[in-house]
Amino acid sequence: MSAVRPAEAPATTGPGDRALRGVENAFAAVGLAGLAATVVLIVVDVALRYLIGAPLSWSVGFVGDYVLIGLFFLGLAYTVREGAHVRIDLVHRRLGPGGRRVLAIGGSVLTATFLALVAYGGLQLALKAARMGDVPLAAASDLSWPVWTSIAMVPLGAGLAVLRVLHTLMVQLRIPEPRDDATTTEEV
Repeated sequence: MSAVRPAEAPATTGPGDRALRGVENAFAAVGLAGLAATVVLIVVDVALRYLIGAPLSWSVGFVGDYVLIGLFFLGLAYTVREGAHVRIDLVHRRLGPGGRRVLAIGGSVLTATFLALVAYGGLQLALKAARMGDVPLAAASDLSWPVWTSIAMVPLGAGLAVLRVLHTLMVQLRIPEPRDDATTTEEV
């Protein structure tokens, strides 16, 4: 198992890619800001709990309902773009360049399909929560923001990741068939 950046899909610098990168970077920055906020909240919460016996009652709900969802889904497209996800490359290493290309293209198609389903499901949940006016039960959370505000990050992040995977797929399809002596992966 290793983190591998696929050489089958080099970055392009067209206007579509630049726009996509800009949105991916902004989403990732929001996710990372949430992570930084979590660190601050934990420190403040612990300090308040042990110094004056009054912790922040809403911080756990905020971290669980917003920060973790945002960190994962808003950073998803950036992670896909950078090839920073972990993959098991046992089969990948043993294939020739043509087999790796087929595997990369097939993987992109399956990934785009899965992420599109996640985005669609998340959109349906967010719309239903907004229509119904869902808020957490009073006893369940001190944070009574509408539920859709949290769920909305799922279709936003997954939808952006679908665009990134489709862009990667288009680049993969434009690259000529590799020769047998070409190296197509670079270990990180």
